[in-house]
Amino acid sequence: MLLLCLGMAGIAGYWLNKAIDAGFPMDEKTGLIMINILFLDVGILFVTWMFLKENVLSWKDAFGLCSENLMSIALMGALTAVAGFFMAAMVGALVANVLEAMNIEVSTQEVVNTFQNAEHPSQKLLLALMAIIFAPFVEELMFRGVLFTALKQHLPRWIAIWGSALFFGLVHANVMSFIPLTLLAVLLTRLYEHTSNLWAPIFAHAIFNSINLGLMLWLPELIETQTP
Repeated sequence: MLLLCLGMAGIAGYWLNKAIDAGFPMDEKTGLIMINILFLDVGILFVTWMFLKENVLSWKDAFGLCSENLMSIALMGALTAVAGFFMAAMVGALVANVLEAMNIEVSTQEVVNTFQNAEHPSQKLLLALMAIIFAPFVEELMFRGVLFTALKQHLPRWIAIWGSALFFGLVHANVMSFIPLTLLAVLLTRLYEHTSNLWAPIFAHAIFNSINLGLMLWLPELIETQTP
């Protein structure tokens, strides 16, 4: 299924180029990033759905996704997001200083650069929707709901927490954001453990990304953004 999604992403990319050549208000780089993210997310959701169906599990049974105590869940998510933001900002600044002292080039994530350099408001809106809605749900499902849970069944708890967190940091493929995002992932995992409801880290992830996107729009000079 994932290979099928990648193939469909390639086809969608071809037609996107045709649309851009015809005057569609989007640059090729932004379009390809969104297409790849969208089809990868769809593939992950489909595989998860098939797994649950084959094992006769509901989303609530597997990941605690339910509406019970949703307000308190959202509040805990918001508090975790704010704490995670300040932690990521401070650690990110420290990492940037260390890298600069070592003469290692400091750069932000590719998707962040794409958002900042997007020429059309519609591009920023679509990228924001990806970061605030799609990415939090799919990434929390994959890293907290699936990976952490699977590791915890076979390994000591602390290895499961840090193993899934390290992988979360690695997949974002950025030297400067690796440590901040790994630590953020630990917070999100602990939140999931505490609530037994995947909505909690999803809310936290979405709010964390919203804070960073807001800063990129209105105070771009204030902070080096870490957006998972």
